[in-house]
Amino acid sequence: MFPTVSFNIIYILQNNYICNSIIILPYMKKYYSLLIITAALILLASCKKNLVVNADWKDVTVVYGLLDQTESVHYVKVTKAFLGEGDALVFAKQPDSSEYAHRLQVTMDELNGSTLLRTITLHYDTISNKDTGVFYCPTQHVYSTTATLSPDLTYHLVIKDTVTNKVVEGTATLVSDFDIDKPSLFTRATFQSGKSSEVKWTSAKSGKRYQVNIRIRYAEATIGVPNSTVIKSLDWLALTDMSSLNVNGGQTMDYFINGDAFYIFMGSHIPVDPTVTRALRDCDYIFTVGSEDLSTYMDVTAPSNTIIQERPAFTDIINGIGLFTARVVKSVDTLRFSTFTLDEIKTNQYTKDLGF
Repeated sequence: MFPTVSFNIIYILQNNYICNSIIILPYMKKYYSLLIITAALILLASCKKNLVVNADWKDVTVVYGLLDQTESVHYVKVTKAFLGEGDALVFAKQPDSSEYAHRLQVTMDELNGSTLLRTITLHYDTISNKDTGVFYCPTQHVYSTTATLSPDLTYHLVIKDTVTNKVVEGTATLVSDFDIDKPSLFTRATFQSGKSSEVKWTSAKSGKRYQVNIRIRYAEATIGVPNSTVIKSLDWLALTDMSSLNVNGGQTMDYFINGDAFYIFMGSHIPVDPTVTRALRDCDYIFTVGSEDLSTYMDVTAPSNTIIQERPAFTDIINGIGLFTARVVKSVDTLRFSTFTLDEIKTNQYTKDLGF
């Protein structure tokens, strides 16, 4: 799935060397050669190697919001860029480097075309499940709402700093529902070496990028220990990304999943353990569709495979930087595995030692 991402921006501004200039007058041709040498010496002597690492601090608002009408709670994270003398990695660990000292006024206008349907107020909230990384964790402050969002409508974000009267804005159109043709609730999940299985769907309106994650569940029990069975799961990103031709919706899209890839994935993610026995249970096919802005953002921030490491900046935020856009998640749940798959996982070269 497209991951929920929280981010901060560090600004470092650099000035070039600044040197004084020398003017040579025309009537001094007689001493031209001497002056050239003298000028060069003076020029070198007067060159000031001033390297200003930090420019004056500027209030740069950083916004991240990813709306999904299938979620019960919607979050928007609002932070600020930071600047200071010293190690930026140390500053990143301090919440007050990135978070505003006061609460902001955050609202979303729900629009049908140009018609305002309602204004949703987002509330200041504290969550404690932020992943470890460069920035502070696990607690962070966000703005949230439990309002029900409607597909095909547009949401206009307005962030107002009541202390400075600064206003930051963003606009997102939700990704509409779409049809999944394969797999269906009446089929079995089948993976066979040397063959492929098809996933097929119709593109969503306002959707651009597609991913398919298969959540695989299996039972594991310790041999000789009664009531030791536990249900475990693995998430396999079978389709990393595919883009539709446009965002109008209605395009027939399909993808063929290599059967060998299923067994390779299982073999590389489940350890060999002779003390346990395992059995496949069922799986979910989870389709995640991202908007055009989200697709562009992912393209721009993807790791570079060339010697050119500098990436162009992308933002859809007015008077700030960041991303305010949408995605939608839809799934076909609890598909049982076919008899063929249940048999092959016992003998396949990648999984035969896993105790299935």
